[in-house]
Amino acid sequence: MHYIRFCRPPEIQVGRSHATVRIVLTITTDLSDSFLSPRNPVQLAVIGAYTERRDGKDQLVPVSLAQGNPPTWRAGMRVLKLELPLPPQQIETIQIRPLSRQLMAMGTDDVLPGSQGLIMAVYADMPRPGDGRAPSVCFRSLRLSTGDVVSGQTLQIEEDLGESIARHIWDSGIVMVSLLADLFLCSTSQVDNKPLPMFRGIFQSPSWPLNILELGCGVGVMGIGLARIMLLRQAGQAPHILMTDLPEAEQKARANIARQSDSLGDALATLDFEPLDWEEGAKGRFGEKASSCPVDLAVLCDCTYNTDTLPPLVKTLSALHRHSALHSSAAEGPVKTQVLVATKPRHSSERVFFQLMSDDGWVIREQTILPLPLLNGEGQTVEVYLFGKEE
Repeated sequence: MHYIRFCRPPEIQVGRSHATVRIVLTITTDLSDSFLSPRNPVQLAVIGAYTERRDGKDQLVPVSLAQGNPPTWRAGMRVLKLELPLPPQQIETIQIRPLSRQLMAMGTDDVLPGSQGLIMAVYADMPRPGDGRAPSVCFRSLRLSTGDVVSGQTLQIEEDLGESIARHIWDSGIVMVSLLADLFLCSTSQVDNKPLPMFRGIFQSPSWPLNILELGCGVGVMGIGLARIMLLRQAGQAPHILMTDLPEAEQKARANIARQSDSLGDALATLDFEPLDWEEGAKGRFGEKASSCPVDLAVLCDCTYNTDTLPPLVKTLSALHRHSALHSSAAEGPVKTQVLVATKPRHSSERVFFQLMSDDGWVIREQTILPLPLLNGEGQTVEVYLFGKEE
């Protein structure tokens, strides 16, 4: 996939007759390692929104900021600079997206077919003229839907402005949320044709709610998306999901948990974060929250790219399995932690992960390969595996 990114915060300039907004953007892959180079120019829509009181309620009203002459991204570009006039109303948010609907990744059902949903739009809050404060974050928005089933809810995830990859959304997270929506929000008549039946079966456990732990959560796409989708699926109930990563990920992960307060309601308490260093996890040293209960399912997205971290990652998964077996209730018997891995293969050295898992007694129970939307590029995929321990 490709992502529209703000290179710096939108900037409002106030002139004598009108105000303008200055925007510097780029369109890159998830790791910002290559720029979009389309065969045909890609026209962009720039949409602002302001609040208007209608029928006793405040409503956001969209307005095009680039009418008649849409900005265009062409092959060979690295940045695109815009200066656009602002309407008299106070614009509160701005959205930049492809003008073509087929190119837009607006909903989960856009992403999963692999033939559309090629470019993710970007959103940002607008600064107020003269207040001297510029937004430091932007956000992505993905409607939770599948086929003819539309939930009416949107997953919104915040990430840092700029091109740093540390606190950004990555491809596997978006594809996995799209897969989860397809698996769990589809109609009953369609479920038999879906992949990963053993994985789906985990969520039919009589010991609901499940305890799920995410490793290397980053900004939180996978864990938060799973919580939101299962809340819709289970009619108001959600699994307990603990997202973990290094301490520097905590601020962004918690900010994104907070963004779900209106959608999750009381279920927000089932979603949490705790730091976890795999070097410590490999030794069976977990934080208070991770240690407090057995783990039914461990999940991880795009965590196999750094081969130096793979040995402690695998040992951490095995330590979680041992912990869960020892801390299960006597009445229900030992919990056998299963592991869901989603990865976009980036280089051949990542395959050592599977050998390390095998050496530690893990076996692949089932797997599926999903196409990754990519405009004018070679076919890329996201591979999904469900692991269990040998008996």
